[in-house]
Amino acid sequence: MPIRPGLPSLVDVTYQDLDVTKNFYSGLFGWTYDSTLDPTGHYTYAVRDGQPIAGLRPAQPGQPPAWTLYLQADSVPDTAEHVKGNGGHVIYQNEAPGQGHVLIAADPTGAVIGFWQPTVAWDFRSAQPGSLVWAELHTRDGKTADDFYRHLFAYEQQQIGDGASYDYSTYALDYPVLGRLRVGDDHPTEAPAAWTVYFGVDPATGTDALAARAVELGGTLLREPEDIPAGRYAVLADVTGAAFAVIDNSKATR
Repeated sequence: MPIRPGLPSLVDVTYQDLDVTKNFYSGLFGWTYDSTLDPTGHYTYAVRDGQPIAGLRPAQPGQPPAWTLYLQADSVPDTAEHVKGNGGHVIYQNEAPGQGHVLIAADPTGAVIGFWQPTVAWDFRSAQPGSLVWAELHTRDGKTADDFYRHLFAYEQQQIGDGASYDYSTYALDYPVLGRLRVGDDHPTEAPAAWTVYFGVDPATGTDALAARAVELGGTLLREPEDIPAGRYAVLADVTGAAFAVIDNSKATR
């Protein structure tokens, strides 16, 4: 698949115990794993039908458990310079031997975001149950975030709220691929800006049953299932505390 700069191309989660994390997500989404896709043996891919769905990587000392979203880049070195030139900063930059180039950065509002330049054929599985269907930035400074990401990838941005009481922009590449929500005073003051990844729910299972399954597997229900215009969703944390959302788009009302 050709590189499309700015398109979500991978998500990964940090772990303390690989087997514990693998068992949680295989129990929740039915993921299987292929350790041969990373020649170094340090990174584990979740796959379906041979396509990468997500990555699992060991947490560094003191690193909180978290999911990271990666956007495709046609040049990681150039993207790093754009990040620094537009108010962000580089956290990590390296080559994944035999796979591609990776960059993890923080945008000017403090949200961690990854960039991925594959050097092999890359067919990221998304937009299906058990895979990434949406990602959304929660930040207190919507304008700064919008300016930063538009300068990086020339997204077409559209305000779908009123811009005041509800300030939500979509970022599009021919079609919407990301969202940005400006959070208000009800958002915990200690919570930093962050991207939330959404995984699809099989309508035959439903969001409520999937959330209950996550709890049975040792996860935590952070936000009860509820209906929003995009579908029925819930916010969960895995066995180590990494937060993510799930959504059944078949319940969408818009």
